[in-house]
Amino acid sequence: MDTSTPAQPAAAESAAAGPAAAGSAADSDASAADAVVELSPAELPAHLIEALGTERAAEWQRDRTPYNPRVWMLDSPTGSAATLTSGRPNTRYTKLVDLWADSDAAAQALLGTLIEASAERGDAALKWQLPLDSDLPAFAVDLGFTALRDPISSADGTQGVRGFVLWHGGWSHEQLRYYGQTTLFTCGAVAAMTALSHLGLEPFADTEDEDARERELAFWRSATNFPACEPLGLAVAVHDVIAQSASAIRLELHLDTTAPTLLETYEGEERIFREQLQEQSRAEAVSRGIQQHTAPLSIEQITERVASGELAILLIEEEPMHDASTPHWVVAHAVDGDTVLLNDPWITAEQGETWVDSHDLPVSIAVLDQMVAFGDPTYRGVIFVAR
Repeated sequence: MDTSTPAQPAAAESAAAGPAAAGSAADSDASAADAVVELSPAELPAHLIEALGTERAAEWQRDRTPYNPRVWMLDSPTGSAATLTSGRPNTRYTKLVDLWADSDAAAQALLGTLIEASAERGDAALKWQLPLDSDLPAFAVDLGFTALRDPISSADGTQGVRGFVLWHGGWSHEQLRYYGQTTLFTCGAVAAMTALSHLGLEPFADTEDEDARERELAFWRSATNFPACEPLGLAVAVHDVIAQSASAIRLELHLDTTAPTLLETYEGEERIFREQLQEQSRAEAVSRGIQQHTAPLSIEQITERVASGELAILLIEEEPMHDASTPHWVVAHAVDGDTVLLNDPWITAEQGETWVDSHDLPVSIAVLDQMVAFGDPTYRGVIFVAR
């Protein structure tokens, strides 16, 4: 960001100065909001492209579909500022991708407008990603932005970027450590390993260990029915890791069908051998004492258990977030009101996503209810783990 450390934010000055000053600051904020123009990245004006420079402007104009890229511009007596934002559809966050300004006052005024717009949209959070060599401006700290927990270097999008967040209304919770899946098909393994790591096991071991990817693939091989991890096989793999560690971690599998799962696109021999693998996983689950609960599980039951401290490894339909139908595994780990936090192993890096999008990802309970259902007819797969 092209700004230096600014003065104390207007909101804090207003609180200290009394009602008259507060009214003046509110008028100033309203004026700033009125002066903000919102446009698409394809509509970047020539003067902003020149100010950003060719390379930076190209990053602003890259294809970020379907992640709602928007450019916000402010021209005011105190200076000019512009920012690029994005965010997954059907989620409750906006990500500040980049901020340019020719004065601290303009940067602060534009950020205030973004915060207000994010809250009005019903977001739970405004996130901000910054290069590793950049610091969060002092005014953003004063406004309540805090650091997201550093990720484990893994998938594209986990390197070179720091993350910060402002929770609208505040949200105190423990963050999971983020690891991005390094293949198209290891989401189940990574979701399970992330949950187990949070419960005190360390399947990723030392975060600087170059063998983390080998452990990711090894876990996937123990759970897969090629290439997906279906609920029964994943539950068996999780059980075995817990058993080997002698940890007091409880596992509970809910899958409301006894038919084969995640085989919707397979026919003939390609389907038959995968059905056989799932039957083998079913037998292994029984031999280990893993009970498959087949009664339908409501979204209220899931979120109540997560709110009480359990982790839920969820089989979801990705279409609401990515505009493409794909089965996927995520971890639900916190609840506040009607919002749930997910840890999502997937990053669409080629469309501009980073770990800042996928870590502490807030979605509404209503949207999660739609996502935790895959197949036709739909089925719901959930693995609860807790101490």
